Amino acid sequence: MTIDVRTVRDEEFDAWTDAVEVAFLDPKGRGNGAYWRTAVDLDRCIGAFDGPRPVGTFASYEMQVTVPGGAFVPMTGVTAVSVMPTHRRRGLLSRMMAFEFAAARERGEPLAGLVAAEYPIYGRFGYGPVVEGCIWELDARAAKFVRDLLGTVEMIDVQEARSLAPQVYERLRAVTPGAVSRSANFWDRRLGLVVREGDDPTKERLNAIVRDEDGEPVGYVRYKFGPTTWTHARPDTSVTAVDMFALSVEYEARLWKFLADHDWVSRVISEETRPVDELWRDLLANRRVVYPTGHWDPLWLRVLDPAAVLGARRYDVPGRFVLRIVDKDGHADGTFAVEGGPDGATCARSTQSPDVTLPVAILSSILLGGYTASRYAALGMLEEHRDGAVAGLSAMFRIGIPPWLPTDF
Repeated sequence: MTIDVRTVRDEEFDAWTDAVEVAFLDPKGRGNGAYWRTAVDLDRCIGAFDGPRPVGTFASYEMQVTVPGGAFVPMTGVTAVSVMPTHRRRGLLSRMMAFEFAAARERGEPLAGLVAAEYPIYGRFGYGPVVEGCIWELDARAAKFVRDLLGTVEMIDVQEARSLAPQVYERLRAVTPGAVSRSANFWDRRLGLVVREGDDPTKERLNAIVRDEDGEPVGYVRYKFGPTTWTHARPDTSVTAVDMFALSVEYEARLWKFLADHDWVSRVISEETRPVDELWRDLLANRRVVYPTGHWDPLWLRVLDPAAVLGARRYDVPGRFVLRIVDKDGHADGTFAVEGGPDGATCARSTQSPDVTLPVAILSSILLGGYTASRYAALGMLEEHRDGAVAGLSAMFRIGIPPWLPTDF
């Protein structure tokens, strides 16, 4: 029987969500179609159907990603990607990806983005890693800061968090390349205001904000304790920052200190990825008391419209380059001239000889400035046609502080 790849119909949605839960090794989560419907637009749900049965799943969110210079670029945020073990190696993921790319371009979304659970899968579809991150752990008992920190911390209830945390986040993402938009439903789910059937109402999680000297909220953390243990008759408990962000390095440090100051707490752990270079560590008397316990590349991007995305960002170092972009799927394939600087940029198709030839996955990786053209030239993954072009392109695309993804999706 021919396997059909198409959008999911209303009467098929519950079976589709059950397939997602099974594919992600959580069969106990079946039966939560109503919860999924609060988050996913039916028009953005794709399924591979073997007769009436979904054997592949794919969905996306309407999102924006911040590029250097502060522009919010529309992005299709890919999620819920799976193929049943009974139907692997039949090209179903390729078909669902192609379906989504075509739909994204029709919707006017020049980028596709995802959080890659597995590294080897997405490069063959033109995605490239753009952000690196770490899980950090702070020795709470040894955390001493070199000076008193600005800001006052206030514990708040979940309704106050629902009002205040998005205000801080919107200010943060406006100045953070790699940050993505958070929908109202995302916030409701993140704060436990919308839950799956059978889930606890997340009373175990607490919320706090940092206010500046004018009383404005400038930082937020959602956190949980546990497990609580005792080692040699001493309390030895972890506190985990489930969600944490602030508008300055000092206010970030203030949040870490607040968590470390809890009685019985011996370590503070970030649950979601933080920047690889946590600048606030330099405010510690001994920065070795905070250390990474994981290092990976959460955000991957796929350029679908080079003119739109290269023209949207800003470049600290002015320049002009002609790029030959190779895209086997055709979406971004072609020769483009990009010219830009701190005040703006333009990008359009060109008939000029290219300075550099590179695959779309490499273009996607260097887009936000976290990776450089020079890196990929050293790896033999792009081709330079004019002496100095790679170095110049690297300088033009580089940004001062690497991009960061403060939101998994």
